[in-house]
Amino acid sequence: QVGGNTYSGSSGSKRAHESDASDSNSVGSSARPMERDAAKKKLKKKAQELDRLEKITMMHSETNQLIKEKTHAKKMKMFIELTEKENLDDKSKELLQQLSHDLFGN
Repeated sequence: QVGGNTYSGSSGSKRAHESDASDSNSVGSSARPMERDAAKKKLKKKAQELDRLEKITMMHSETNQLIKEKTHAKKMKMFIELTEKENLDDKSKELLQQLSHDLFGN
């Protein structure tokens, strides 16, 4: 052979050997769509989790509002009962004053 070794065994391109198991960086042509599908699924799952957390937050907010309304109603009932009594002891007078402040801001 005058020209020496005419076959080096390398084509100079890794793309020519996509199925070559020894090349760990090569990615098959079907892998990218699978990666996109996985990313879409992950994004959808995150969106669902955000929706779920938003619903929980809304439920907590509604529950807190109901608790405030119930507390206000109880304070109003106590205020009315105390104002209907004629002779209040010091503790009841103090409670009436606190309820008046809480309910009416005076």
